[in-house]
Amino acid sequence: MNDWTNALNRLTLEEKVGQLFTFYNTGTAMSEFAATMIGELKAGGMFLDMGSLSDPEQVHRLTSAMQDVSLRSGSGIPLFVSADFVAGTGCKLKRGGAVHFPKNKAVGAAGDVSLAYESGRVTAIESLAMGVNFNYSPVVDINNNPLNPVIGTHSFGEDRDRVSEMGTAVIRGYQDHGMIATAKHFPGHGDTSVDSHFDLPVLPFDAERLDRFEPFRRAIEAGVDAVMVGHIAVPSLDPSLLPASLSYAMTTGILRERLGFQGLIVTDGLSMKGVTARFTQAEACVMAVKAGADILLAHARTIEEAGPMAEAVLRAVRSGEIPMERLDASVGRILRMKAKYGLLPETYRPLPYDPEAFDRPEHAAIALRLARAAASPVNGFRPLAEWKPAAADGGWTFIGERQLDRFAELVRSAGIVKREHTLESYEGLPTALERVAPDEPLLVSVTHNKRMDAETLRALDKRAEARPDVPVVLVHFGSHYDMEHVPHVPALLLYDRAPALQEAAAERLLGREQADERKDG
Repeated sequence: MNDWTNALNRLTLEEKVGQLFTFYNTGTAMSEFAATMIGELKAGGMFLDMGSLSDPEQVHRLTSAMQDVSLRSGSGIPLFVSADFVAGTGCKLKRGGAVHFPKNKAVGAAGDVSLAYESGRVTAIESLAMGVNFNYSPVVDINNNPLNPVIGTHSFGEDRDRVSEMGTAVIRGYQDHGMIATAKHFPGHGDTSVDSHFDLPVLPFDAERLDRFEPFRRAIEAGVDAVMVGHIAVPSLDPSLLPASLSYAMTTGILRERLGFQGLIVTDGLSMKGVTARFTQAEACVMAVKAGADILLAHARTIEEAGPMAEAVLRAVRSGEIPMERLDASVGRILRMKAKYGLLPETYRPLPYDPEAFDRPEHAAIALRLARAAASPVNGFRPLAEWKPAAADGGWTFIGERQLDRFAELVRSAGIVKREHTLESYEGLPTALERVAPDEPLLVSVTHNKRMDAETLRALDKRAEARPDVPVVLVHFGSHYDMEHVPHVPALLLYDRAPALQEAAAERLLGREQADERKDG
């Protein structure tokens, strides 16, 4: 009898149900709430949201304390500790200390499989050094709807093969180095115009369309260990209009049986309006288990809110609504995965905090290489020194967003800025343009993780079109879809504002990028 079977046989019914639950954690230190979820409800996992993530040492203290409670007074089995490190460990840390990689759209634009893999490898190393063993990443949705309000730059792009190629590379990078990867959001959140955080998206497609456009099959073939099911309805596959996360037809019928996925099925957050507009979280927990989910990502704001969720599943098992065989199937998958990643009592080895795992120059260099490869010139962009006469007398007026402070610092240091206007957000651009004389050469940098308001960008385009003899240059840390609104403006497209992208943009703008890493646009 193997270790995971022994562990399954030791668990009480309450402990088995607890293994299904991963609760949100919102604080930076061990709290009464977390201790209760782990110690009394016997939770199998904890999810660290942004309120839990300050710096690497703090996260290590928190995860160590959680594991200690689980082993001493909880189920006796180490936890899945998960996070949304979708762009490297540093993307969510308030105080930094780890690598913040370019988001997936930039990784897709770079198109380098080896660098995508390396980003996964580094993320795994840093995550595990903090005690995070389960990443709810990568997004493998195809962003083939320009009006999509939620996926945006989280997607590797519009092309199925590029998304599949980059997604599987990142998955291998994570899992080859000891961290569980999660392909999300099945059956695909890319071609929606509704954000499931706020309502239920409905995909009006047939099974053939879904197979052709969504690359979850490729992720499964590559050995991904978890798939997150989204709150997305597909009437052609389940006429009940249930979200896929609560649908047996989608979760078991398509993902488990048709696609042959044998790993962990995780729900998206059950507090999202795509679920709670119709059901309580307690009801949704029972429905998700019946549908075939293994891990319930539950968001309880208080201890009192959490109890009914676990109790609802317990009642359903005791009444036979959820057969014991169904419960044991999920708990068995969870324990097999914990065995694979050294998360059983016999194999778990807590690691002391090691500051040498972080802020390593060779890891930051990978992010910069990705950023340099991603930088995409459009509309005839060229370095500032090639625009005359503005460069000759350092005569550029610079309008830049406050969030792009690293880029602004590098531009200022070049001595080419005569006048500067700082924006709190890109929406202030039209007002700032009114304060710039028509004959002033203009450099603009703006950022947003979704499509920008078209009229805001058109204000910049109108200025460039009106005076083609006066240079106007845009450095755009946002969506490529925005470029249709600035056809007269030479632009450098970065897709995202990660620090490495800001540095790569400044290099390219100032003509200082390494020649062997230039990308033609």
